[in-house]
Order: sequence, then structure tokens, then C-alpha cells
Amino acid sequence: VGVGVVTGLVFSWQPDQDMGESAGSAPYRTLEDTMSETTGNPKNADLHKFADEASFVHHATDENSRGDYTYINDPSINGDANAIVLVAPSTDRGNARGASYDHNIGVWYEGVVRQWAVFNQDRTAIPGGTAFEVVVPPASQSFVHYAVPDNTISNSTYLNNALTNDESNAELSVTQNWNPGGGWGVYNDHPIGVVYDQDVQEWAIYNQDGTLMPNGAAFNVAVSGNGEPAR
Repeated sequence: VGVGVVTGLVFSWQPDQDMGESAGSAPYRTLEDTMSETTGNPKNADLHKFADEASFVHHATDENSRGDYTYINDPSINGDANAIVLVAPSTDRGNARGASYDHNIGVWYEGVVRQWAVFNQDRTAIPGGTAFEVVVPPASQSFVHYAVPDNTISNSTYLNNALTNDESNAELSVTQNWNPGGGWGVYNDHPIGVVYDQDVQEWAIYNQDGTLMPNGAAFNVAVSGNGEPAR
């Protein structure tokens, strides 16, 4: 089994996300994707770099934040509920908070304002001034993965995709996505990682603390290239 590194990885009103089971009805999609190795701490991991990506640093302010989430206002993703958005805490401007940001984060799409937002999975308020690195990878190198009963075992959900299958050297960036396409979503307040299973020749996303993977949990996944073979 080879282990790799993940990112964090993941509106004017926020629906009660305890209704997460409704997201489990979303169809399981195996879009074209490849996974990257990481020992996944979404709080501290760096995002992989992609060709032709959109990337920028977002700063949480009183104007763009609402409690546990902060809106990302950028033309590359505004109005696009199906965008693949990757985020990770940043140390931009010498802000040391990003290196020790003590919350599992994710992204979600708010249909009323038609913007994506970064949120804390534990629903605590995002401190003003917190910086997040944001990457929007090319569509050809990214996809959304849903955890459903057919691909989930205990705390792990397997990615069965042509770009990741039998690709032990692949490199991935992963961010939790509360509600792909908008609508209701699923919380997963746990640090995640990715691992390559040699027995089935597939990558899996897993909860590092051993907690069962919730049905309907969704993840934005992007592939940045090949690295050293997983060991």
C-alpha cells in the first residue's frame, strides 16, 4: 500500500447540513481523474501545481465571511456550481496561521449568491485575516468523487477511474466538497488522506482517524502528474 499527501483539503443562508443523507442519492460519478500520493493532513498540506490552472490566495474578511465560511469571489468560478475548487490554508503575507490551522476545511457552493466558499467542517467561525490558497485545475485533470456503499469500506472510499487505476505513481490533490452542483450536502469533519491499494490497483480517500466514511461525502480531486512509485 502506498500513502500520499492531500489538501484541505472541501451563502447568506446555510442549510442544516445534518440532512446529509439526501446527498447520498447523488449518482456516483467516475470522471476522468488521477490521484496523487499524500499522507494527507488537509490542515497543512500544499496544493499540487497544474498546467493552465487558475490559482490565487483568498483572505477571509468581515465583508466576505459569514461565521464558519468565507465567500470566494473570483470570475474563474463565480456562477459555476460544477467547478472543481481546491483549497488549503496559506501562509501568504507571512501569516503563520495557515501552517497550524486547526480545522478540517472544505468548499461548498451557495446558489443564492452564486459563489463558492471555504468552510470549517466543525462549524466554528473562520478568523478574520485567515488566508487560503485556491487552485482551479483544468477539467481534464480533475473530477468529483462521491462515497457510496458500492465504493466504500469502513473509513475508505475507492476511486475507480481510468486515470487513477493501476497508477501507483499518480499525484493527487483532494478537497472535501460539501455539495457538488449546489443543494444539500454532507459534513465529514475528519482529516483525510489518500492511499494506493496494490491489491485492487486503485486509490482510496480515507479518514485518518478511522471514523467511518459517511455515505454521500464528496471530494474534489485533481491530478498533477506522476511521482515516485508508491511503496
